[in-house]
Amino acid sequence: MPAILFAIFIDLVGFGIIVPILPFLIDKYNGDTFTGTALISIYSLFALIGGPVWGRISDKFGRRPALAATFIGATLSYVTLAHADSLLWLFIARAMSGAMAGNVGIVMAAMADMTTPKNRGKAMGYVGAAFGFGFAFGPAIGGILGGNDGQVSIYLPALVAAALSTIAMILTIIFVPETNPTSTQAHNTNSDSQTAWSAIFNASTGYIIFGIFILAAISQSITFSITPFWAKQVLLWDHKQVGFLLMGTGLTVAVIQAFAIGPLFQKLGEVTSLAIGAAINILGCLIIVLLPASVITALIGLPLVMSGLTISFPALNSILSLKVDDQLQGTALGFSNGLSAGGRVFGPLFAGTLFTTYSADTPFIFVAGMGVLLMIWTYYEKKRSKHIIPNAAE
Repeated sequence: MPAILFAIFIDLVGFGIIVPILPFLIDKYNGDTFTGTALISIYSLFALIGGPVWGRISDKFGRRPALAATFIGATLSYVTLAHADSLLWLFIARAMSGAMAGNVGIVMAAMADMTTPKNRGKAMGYVGAAFGFGFAFGPAIGGILGGNDGQVSIYLPALVAAALSTIAMILTIIFVPETNPTSTQAHNTNSDSQTAWSAIFNASTGYIIFGIFILAAISQSITFSITPFWAKQVLLWDHKQVGFLLMGTGLTVAVIQAFAIGPLFQKLGEVTSLAIGAAINILGCLIIVLLPASVITALIGLPLVMSGLTISFPALNSILSLKVDDQLQGTALGFSNGLSAGGRVFGPLFAGTLFTTYSADTPFIFVAGMGVLLMIWTYYEKKRSKHIIPNAAE
């Protein structure tokens, strides 16, 4: 399990490493806020394309070879990023990285393989903790190594990310067990792939839960992408200060995920926990929007926003994994990860538009609105579950 969790950590380090530098890096190439958020969106666009494909590959050929392959590609993408000398090459490098981000779906499927329904929520909490640590150290690496005296550079941060991806690939080959015993059988049978894809939309899952993945991803990506621009414009911070802000937020998230998610899921269940996360997210947004802009506002509001949002994905992945057949874990979780990536394509672009057209606080108002919709869904999901249980018993 540690090697699998390290894979998630590496993915988030790579995703976040450029974020604190973005507002300053795009200035170097005469870009604007929308251009900066588009650099985040291009990563997610290619993750959207690659996520379901990598998930299906892991179902057919095994989790370990698929995971190792994504790390080889990630290493190449970060080497390309290190040597990018124009906006075009920055976009190409980020697209390459996004295409390899299907390893998140593979990891989710591997965790589902290794756990029972009873402890799956706790395991997904560990995944969330790995997200938090990656979210913390990626921006920190980017902020610390991204240049000095007003001069920013992605060279050193990208090389560090490449080295970490190489290490993750080696650890995967040596230490990660093959958790999908049906992969060989699935590869040797002539099952209809179209049937496999359609089977994840059963009476239990429906379609709405996949829409909730998109909604949660939009909210998370808006917060993540707009924070450095908000801190630069409202607090007048530089890239190092932004990096440390995101690091502190990520560490808070990691601690909550590692120590609170498991007990919370076991005591209250994933659906109720999801509602609590949405409420925490809304509270954080209100603090940022309603209180005067200050260091204290940032240090309280942003961790609350991200802590609430990061409860969403362990809860949603756990709920989904319990609703689909064991042989379709990779397909379903890869598909949900791809849809989440689609939300992360739209989120940063929409955030950049709101930021430049209206105000620095408007993206957080929108995120709060998404939190309200999430709470409404948990209410109806809870009611639906109560009706299903008695019927199943009959």
